[in-house]
Amino acid sequence: MNESKSKKPSPSPAKYRLLFVDDHPVVLDGYSLMLKSQPDLDICGLATNAGDAVQLFEKEHPDLVVMDLNLPGRSGLDLVKDLLALEPSARVLVCSMHDEMLYAERSLRAGAKGYVTKDCSAALLLTAIRRVLGGNIHVSERLAVRVLEAFAGARPRGSHSPLEKLSDREFEVFVLFGEGKTAKEIGAKLNLSPKTVSVHRDHIKQKMEFGTSAEMIRQAVRWVESQPVKGEQNSSG
Repeated sequence: MNESKSKKPSPSPAKYRLLFVDDHPVVLDGYSLMLKSQPDLDICGLATNAGDAVQLFEKEHPDLVVMDLNLPGRSGLDLVKDLLALEPSARVLVCSMHDEMLYAERSLRAGAKGYVTKDCSAALLLTAIRRVLGGNIHVSERLAVRVLEAFAGARPRGSHSPLEKLSDREFEVFVLFGEGKTAKEIGAKLNLSPKTVSVHRDHIKQKMEFGTSAEMIRQAVRWVESQPVKGEQNSSG
């Protein structure tokens, strides 16, 4: 008997299944192209908003969710919390254009396992993906040092942004004021009553030591204008 005929081909190793969430289709196309050449990674879903992301997450049970923070209709930080509520062992990697020093710690507190900026190379993004899939946390060396210093109580006084004093919800309200939204519009977007928005506004003023609401809004506008323009982000992820 010919032994070569009796041998069955070895099954292909299972691929990790990834769900990508970004409100720019061109970015999702970039992710798809990047993963085509990766033998151990596959895409199980693409979503452009939080609602679709949750539906795909429940249907596909991905090994990893790679997501942006800027999503229509719902905060990306809230989506991270939603996914962890659905599946406490879920692995989420945030890939955002926003300043890592301000957003990465919030993302990790929300339950994400890593943070990369959209201007990183494809090689670094793949490294981050595999690190999180391996059960580790991925952040930049600069942020890792900062987190360790904070844990050890070694962070120099005055070295952090006043925005870090804000809760996630207060920070979201601050950004929306900076985008020119009124209190009524913010309430409608976040499903909050006008009174609750006013309370958040007062907390922001107190924590950041603004004398008036007008001063707070001016600073919010300046901060938003200092952030990268979304259309300038790297379309390859």
